[in-house]
Amino acid sequence: MTHESLPTVSVPAFAKINLSLEVVGRRPDGYHELRTVFQTVSLADTLHFSRLETSDIRLECDRPELATDERNLVVRAARALQAAAGVTRGAAIRLEKRIPMEAGLGGGSSDAGATLLALRRLWNATVPDETLLGIAASLGADVPFFLYGGTALGTGRGDIIEPLPDVEVPVLLLVNPKVAVPTAPVFRSLNMPLTSPEPSRIFIAFPPEGDARTVFVNDLEVPVFRDFPVVGRVRETLVEAGATVARMSGSGSTVFGFFENAAAGATAENALAEHGWRVWSCRSVSRAEYAERVGRL
Repeated sequence: MTHESLPTVSVPAFAKINLSLEVVGRRPDGYHELRTVFQTVSLADTLHFSRLETSDIRLECDRPELATDERNLVVRAARALQAAAGVTRGAAIRLEKRIPMEAGLGGGSSDAGATLLALRRLWNATVPDETLLGIAASLGADVPFFLYGGTALGTGRGDIIEPLPDVEVPVLLLVNPKVAVPTAPVFRSLNMPLTSPEPSRIFIAFPPEGDARTVFVNDLEVPVFRDFPVVGRVRETLVEAGATVARMSGSGSTVFGFFENAAAGATAENALAEHGWRVWSCRSVSRAEYAERVGRL
């Protein structure tokens, strides 16, 4: 696949929520077997790419605490694509960070996925989709999803992606209590049996039938609410504020809530902000919009 070569590219890197997250077992490789439904939402970082004639990858970011060397997934994604495509050019990259870190919203993974899609265009790199997916999976379990966007089922480590019919949520709030929840200890606290070494491909109907409050689940809420009680309080407050669905995203600490209309969302946003928590009013981002604004496989 070839793409028009461009001197500059700017793209959003949308956050994700996990509409549902089930931990179905522990894998022999140390990871956990997941069944999760991802959804992109309108909160986004922004990435600006300029082509360099040298092979340098230069990253700058408006958040000084964020590493801009090989520790950053953006730099690692760019280097991996260079190597896979045999590209001799480089890129100057500017990252405007808006998605909070260690918040269950996939900010770093989204930045990496957007980088792969944008640089493939910028460099006019001939890289098969399968290769791009392999690079994405090597960078992190959530990164392959960000080559698709919209609504999608993730199985395996969450890296085996099956697009699903888009779920439209016009009014949702993201609420973060300003605590960071590291992912690894949350998973380590689960006492799960080993699953088969053969990867499973599990298909589900989505949107689901039945009461959304019972269908949308997150198996990580129990350990996170135990160790970080404020996250549980956020969810309770969202429900009290009128959310039709309220769940933690990923391993936390952000909780999302769905609202019936903009007026209900605005009322809840004001109530939640009084707690001193960070609140973002968002909407779902469809796969078609994602492809138009970020790129597609």
